[in-house]
Order: sequence, then structure tokens, then C-alpha cells
Amino acid sequence: MTDSWDETQGNLYAKCVLARMEYYKCAGHPEHEFLLFYFRHWIAGCSAQAVVSADRAVRRQGRSLKQSSELVSPSSSDANAYDSVSIYGSPRDAVPQLQVRYTTYSRLCTFDFSSSSAPSALQVSTVLSLVHRQAPAYHLYENQCYWFSSAVWGSLKELFPSDQDSECENHRARARYRGVALGSPTEDIEAVCAAYQPEWQKMLETLEQVKCHHEAEKAKNRQKLRMEFEVENELFRQAQQAEIERLRQTEICTQAENAQQKAEIERVRREKDAEIEQVRREKEAEIEQLRARLAALEG
Repeated sequence: MTDSWDETQGNLYAKCVLARMEYYKCAGHPEHEFLLFYFRHWIAGCSAQAVVSADRAVRRQGRSLKQSSELVSPSSSDANAYDSVSIYGSPRDAVPQLQVRYTTYSRLCTFDFSSSSAPSALQVSTVLSLVHRQAPAYHLYENQCYWFSSAVWGSLKELFPSDQDSECENHRARARYRGVALGSPTEDIEAVCAAYQPEWQKMLETLEQVKCHHEAEKAKNRQKLRMEFEVENELFRQAQQAEIERLRQTEICTQAENAQQKAEIERVRREKDAEIEQVRREKEAEIEQLRARLAALEG
């Protein structure tokens, strides 16, 4: 979750705030219990809600099972706890998915967080992690889904108290199987609350490291883009200079050709003028000869 980073908003899970949590119990054997979280977040500038479930099952021989009579003994080395978190989307989209997963269930309690104390999704994940560490192994009588839901519920209420009234339709049905109380988490809730601040501080340090990493990557990418731009700009400048030089040389050649053409035209004009002058002189000489002959005949 700490790696989920947005360039403009930072860590996205830190922006998701828990507005409400609800405690549920499934009907029929084995009366499985789970929690629903309602997180406020933003989609394209509009406020929205996302529903997330959290519960504990047992993992045996590569399978994950809900509490069931399949367990031969209350605790065994291969009965590892399977604490899962599932995201269902909007409350409307969540209903059919929850019905498929949990079949028939009823709400026992509701807790609304005030805006001033509501935890973020990152803080909730920290609590879930601490609860799991209190009892990573599944125990049918002590550390089953009843214990897990009660421990998470109690820890969040203790760490993030609200001035809003909570609703409990059937508080006494919590953490009970056929009326028998199981998995009292009082001491574990105290342990989670005691460990929360140091663990959250580690989370903040991790977030800071992720932030620094992304900022360093961003700066590195900016430097890379700047260098690529400078290289491309230099190539463009060189190409532009080469084009300017080509045009200049073309202009020089054109001017030279024009000068040659002018010189040739001038040479041709002078030759023509000389030819015309030669013809004029020859004609004048012929006229003078004719005048002389005419004068001799008249004398």
C-alpha cells in the first residue's frame, strides 16, 4: 500500500478515510463474523465510497476455509490464519458480491468515525497487521474469526474514538457461537494499541522513503528529459545552421550566376553596338563616295 503513489496526490491510500465500520454475523453454521469498512475517496473530483471487508479464515493444506467442523483439532501446526481484506467497490456494487461470499448475514453493530478522528486506509491496514501479529496461527477456541473481528473492532474504536453514537442492534451476539462466548480479545486490543504508535511511525518513515524515491525518480526523469531536449535542440540547431549555410551558399551561387549573366549581356550589347557602329561608318563612307562621283559628273 505504501507503494501506491500518485504524482499529484501522493499516497492514494492515505487519502482514503474510514467513515464507518460495521460488524456482521453470518446465519447458520459456523456463524462466521466479519467486518465491513466504508472508505471515503475521490473519483474525478467527486466524493465516493468504497466497501472493504476484513475477516479471518483458516488455511489448511493450500486451501482457505471459513470456520467449520472440518477442523479436527482446535489448533494444529498446519492451521495458519488466513486474514483477508477484499475490496468490493461502491456500496451498491458490494451487496451482490457480499451475498455470494457470505450468503445470509445480519448486522450487529455500526460505528461512525468523526471527521476529526477518522483513520486513513493506511492506518487501518496498520491495525489489521498488528492484530494478525498477535495471533498468526488459527485456534478454533481462541483466535478464530470472532476474535479477529472483535480485536480489530475494539482496536480501531480505542485508537480513533468518535463523538458520534454507535449503533448496536445485537451487541451480545458478537464473538459467540450458539450463545457460547469465544475469543475474548481484551488483552490483545491493549497490546495492539500499545504497539500502534511505533508501528505507525515506521509506516510514516516508509512513506517518506517512498516519497523521496519517487521525487528522486521524478528529478532523474526531468534531468533525462532535459538532456534529451538539449540533445534534440542541439541537433535541430545544427540542422538549422546547416540549412542557413546551404541557403547562403545558394544565394552566393545565384549572385555569381547573375553577375555572369549581366556580364554576358553587357558583352553581347557592346558587340552589337560595335557592329552597328561599323555598319553606320561603312554606310557613311559609301554615301561620301557617291557624293564625290556626283560632283565629278556635274563639273
